[in-house]
Parts: sequence; C-alpha cells; structure tokens
Amino acid sequence: MDGWQWRAWVGHPAGGKLGAAFLVTGTRLLTCAHTVHGLDEARVGFPGLREGLTARVVWRGGWRREGDTGDVAVLELDEPVRYPPARLAAPDDLHERTTGGRTFGVCGFPRRHDRNERHATVTTSPYRGMRQEWWELKTGAGEWLEEGYSGSAVYDTSTGEVIGMVTNAELRHGERAELGWMLPITSIRAHWEELDDLLPLRWTTPDARRELRKLLDGVRFTEPLAAALERAVGRPPVGEFRSAWASVRNVAEGFAEERLVRYLAALGPHLPEPRRQRLAGWSARHLPAAAPAAPDPAGSGPASVIVQLERVTFDNAFDVTVHTWIDGAKGPCRPTVRVPERRVRATVEEGVSALKSALIGRDWMIEFAVPESWLGKPFEQWYVEPRNKILMRKYPVVVRDVERLRPDSIRRDQAHHRWKVLNARGRSDPRPIPCDEPRKGSEFQDWLEAHVDFCVLVYGARPAKSRLTAALNNGIPVMLWTRTPCDAPAHGDCRGHRVLDELTAAVGDKHPGDLPQVALALRKQALITPKDEPHCGRDLTLLWDDPSRLPDPPLAMEV
Repeated sequence: MDGWQWRAWVGHPAGGKLGAAFLVTGTRLLTCAHTVHGLDEARVGFPGLREGLTARVVWRGGWRREGDTGDVAVLELDEPVRYPPARLAAPDDLHERTTGGRTFGVCGFPRRHDRNERHATVTTSPYRGMRQEWWELKTGAGEWLEEGYSGSAVYDTSTGEVIGMVTNAELRHGERAELGWMLPITSIRAHWEELDDLLPLRWTTPDARRELRKLLDGVRFTEPLAAALERAVGRPPVGEFRSAWASVRNVAEGFAEERLVRYLAALGPHLPEPRRQRLAGWSARHLPAAAPAAPDPAGSGPASVIVQLERVTFDNAFDVTVHTWIDGAKGPCRPTVRVPERRVRATVEEGVSALKSALIGRDWMIEFAVPESWLGKPFEQWYVEPRNKILMRKYPVVVRDVERLRPDSIRRDQAHHRWKVLNARGRSDPRPIPCDEPRKGSEFQDWLEAHVDFCVLVYGARPAKSRLTAALNNGIPVMLWTRTPCDAPAHGDCRGHRVLDELTAAVGDKHPGDLPQVALALRKQALITPKDEPHCGRDLTLLWDDPSRLPDPPLAMEV
C-alpha cells in the first residue's frame, strides 16, 4: 500500500465518471458542488481498490451556476472504508508551502477509453488569487487539465498533504487547459466549517475545537458581534465573517489567547440559554487565562431603552415595542402592542417606566427608532416616569430611522458602511448645512452620494423633507438640528447661522460614541440660557444610528 488510497472518483448513479474526490474521514469525501449538481446520491470508487460504492450528498455550498463561490460538496459513504484519509495542510502554512515555484500533484478522471486516472503537476500561489476565493493553477510543461479533474485534491507530492481542491480550468487546445483554479484549504473551510475539526490547527485540542464549533453551529455573525469583536481585539474586523464560529476562529488563530478569552466572554451574552452556560463552561475548561469573571458592578457597560415604533398600514395605528439593551445584548423587553396614534406617547412612557429598574445605577440612554416623519418629535419632553412628571431629557435621548432596523434595508447597509468610516476616523468632523443651503432635491442627494466620507451632518434649521430623505437614503448615521425654524428675511447673521456655528464647534472633534452625552450637555446648557437668546441645545434633535445596537435578538439561529 502506497499511502495514496484517499484519491477517488465520483460518478453518476446510473454510471460514468464525473470527476474526482478525496477522502477526509472514514466515511466522508470532498468534491466540487458542480460535479454532483442535481444529485442526491453518487457513485464513488477508489481506483484499483474498491469501485462503485454508494455515497449520499450530505452537504453542498452556495454554488448554483458557473462563477458562483462555494463550489464544495461533501459525500458520505454508507459504511467506512479502511483507507487512511488525506492529510490536510495547516492553513497558516499555505503561504510558505507555495513559494519558490514548488510543484504539487493533481489526479483526475477524464473521459478516456481506458477509464483510468491521469496525473499532472501544477504550481500555485496566494499571489495568484481571485475574488478572495480561488488560486490560479499553472500546469507543468507538456501537461494539462481536462474535464474530470474537478474535485481533485491539490497535494504536496513529497508529503501527501492537501493544500486545496481543483474546481475548474480554462479549456482550450482541444478541451485541454494549461490554466486552472483551485479552492485553497482556507476557502474550503470558510464554506464547510466542519473541516476545521480535521485540520492540524495549533490552538486547543481537536476535541475542544469540535465542541466549541458545534456549540456555535448556526449562530450568525451580526453587527453587535462585530462591535464586541472590535472591543476585544482593539481594531475593526478585516472583512466579513460568515458565522460566529468564523469570527472566533479568526481571533484564536490571529491574536493572543487573552484576546480570545475576552471575545468569548463578550459573545456569551448574545447566546440563548443554555448555550451561554455551555460556552462559559467550555472557556473555564479549555482556556487557562479564562479566570472566573467577577460580577460586573452596576453601570459597568453600555445600556439603553430602545423604543421601536412601526406605523401600521391601516387604521392610523402603530406597533410599539420597548426593549432594553445592556452590555451589548438584549435585556428585558415589553411585548409589542398595537395602539392608535393618540395613545403612542402614553404607551411608550408606560413601557419605559416599567423597564427602568433594569437600568437604574448605570449610564443609560433612550433611543427612539421611529418612522422618518417622526424623527423631529420632541421626545426629550416625554416622561421617563409619568407618575412624578420626570422628563426624559434627564438622560441622553437620540432618534433612529426604524427602517434601518430591517435586515434587508438598503438604508441600513449604507449606514453600516458610513458608520465604519466614522468609527475608524475617531472624530465627528461634521458637515454644516446652513439654513439657506442652496442645493435642492436631487442635487443635495448627488452631493451626499459623491462624498462617502460625509458621516455627520449639522443643520442650521430643521431639514426639509427632501434633504432628510436624501441623507437617510445615503446612510448618513449622525445628524443634528434644532427644531426651532429660522425665519430671518436675510441669512447673513441670522439665528440659524449662529446656531449652526455653535453646534458644529460643539461636536467637531468629538468621538461619535460621545455624541449622545454631548447633546445631553447642550440641552442642559440651553435650560439656563435666556429664552430670547438662541442656543444650539434648545429643541435639539440628535439622530444617532449605531448599527451595532439592534433591539431585536442580535444573534439569530439559522433555520
């Protein structure tokens, strides 16, 4: 036995070979999704050993047509075979392995009369990447790829270690190709996460990693989790993660163990019970740095009441939901109720008052996620405790666009990108919009769209509907304005210009995360300013749309 028994062919149940595959466990093989497209069952053979075994297609990636990513499928045999699975290369070794013109082997099953396998040597490199998915393959002189190589392992001929899988080739010269593409191990694991159970990774033990991966199975990577990751590692995530597991793996393989400890502790509150307890137990058993966490003192983390108002299509009514957001995760909430518009304020005040006990002792704020037409309401004048007539203005009050809470909202996507720019910049750098702003309608929209670095707008007067809509459609995450109109006949030294200058100066160098407290301080200053003098804190509205603060459960389980 020569140690290469893991190389296999894949065929149609009715007969004929379609491509290649390679054994990764006693019962499972990897191949291309396009090779078994439309099939729930296939035939598998190990040349010269066992032929025509039945295998089920138990998993396939997102590939549906030529050019799609996720061209990966997993086959499962009815019973295990005795052959040793392929040895898989460590993901962090791929760069070193592919430098210096090193050659690798591939094995395919082209349509030939003898029905035998064919071999070729190839070179590849991460520098030959495409779309963060594939690496280019170049065959050796006088060698080529053909139909039937799809699904072949790309392996080190001296060690047998697999670095990737052939997916396609640029067929020319009589259906032959000197140029092809492979999915490196790093891309395959991104699609089929169970591969991580089989890779020679250097953090914890294989059994511990498998337990953690299964614990996080189906948990999506969302904006709140991205914010938790940034706090844990000290910088924003590079790229997007397909799942919570992918983000954990990234921290474990790229940062010190202390960062992983911190991230898992931050991830825990986002999980439903009993997974939260299982994660805490896993950390205690497998991470020496994970000392039992001392109870957080009251007020140690960010907290909010988030009021969500959704207008009902008919009956002039609203669906009202009052949530809490504590330490980066959903806290106690009130059930959604449908009320007529005239009952909205009383319902909100009752809901906020009922939940305030979960927040008392912390630094907390009140967020109103409301329809566009309600963004200018004086919510700070509503009661946080109706019984004693205590106004909400004692706390930071902000408004948000309720449409951005919807997962499929383009406004939300646009705001997410601008918020990342704003956070990376670390200061507000507002764009002043004077009360006599000359740009109208579509011209204002085009101006915002052309300047992707505009993240904070400060208005000298309440923005016209067309300007507000344009700003929301372009994802502007922060806007400030006073609701007092500027009715001056000339705008050389009008009230609006003076308020605009004050407000721009007040927020100019502030971190975006500090703006709710800045707005609170300005409102307090306005209380002791003579009523006949303009002040930028009087009737102040702050739209502050941090996309990481979602009132819905931040991590949903995939169905």
